[in-house]
Amino acid sequence: MLAATALILGAAYSLWMAKRVIFGEIANEHVRQLQDINKREFLMLALLAIAVIGMGLYPAPFTDVMQTSVTDLLKHVAISKVN
Repeated sequence: MLAATALILGAAYSLWMAKRVIFGEIANEHVRQLQDINKREFLMLALLAIAVIGMGLYPAPFTDVMQTSVTDLLKHVAISKVN
């Protein structure tokens, strides 16, 4: 019951905050002076987005690195459950 209440209150607060951020007037002068991202920041975000999309489309290089560890873990878990 407590978790459900926290989830509902969190969602309500997020919607209220998004409304204020997107549609509200800028009351603080320091915030009014802030600028959008520059070219360097855009480049870094674009590289991260490309990396994430690449990992989603072709995850084999990343999952192959973990294959030995996962296999050993599954063997260990199988042996533990038998005893």
